[in-house]
Amino acid sequence: MSHTQLSDLFFQHEQDLFRFLVRRIKCVFTARDLTQELFLKISAQQDTCHIQNQKAYLFRMAANLATDYQRIERNRAEILAEANDILWGGAEHRHAERVIIARQELARLEQALNELPSMSRNIFQLNRFGHKTQQEIAKELGVSISTVEAHIRKVLDHLSAGRDR
Repeated sequence: MSHTQLSDLFFQHEQDLFRFLVRRIKCVFTARDLTQELFLKISAQQDTCHIQNQKAYLFRMAANLATDYQRIERNRAEILAEANDILWGGAEHRHAERVIIARQELARLEQALNELPSMSRNIFQLNRFGHKTQQEIAKELGVSISTVEAHIRKVLDHLSAGRDR
């Protein structure tokens, strides 16, 4: 088979090759680019006498181009995901220093909470960790809503002052 015959065969099956690539790649624009790249590869071949089944050869080349493209895109996506994790601090890439700082901050907050009267601590914990409303806490403890508000405000002020130390 001559070089010209292979090019002629390409043009004869160009639309079939294009549709084949669209099904593989799921992108019309990329499939068009790969179809053009396939033609360039065929045009660059010097020795075509070894080809037994020309149509199968063209489709095998198209499949190989699609596989190469998909592999490159997977690698690109992995590199991009890794870069995003590094840039934006993914949970699994936390530095030891950040973990230590967070633990120290948590210990400071815990210490500041322990400095408060038990009633204030209890109201704050019911509200923030027990997810109870101020009205529910007031009813449960037999105090007024304004008392609950005052205790929560007292705790928040104390925690804020402790953070600024």
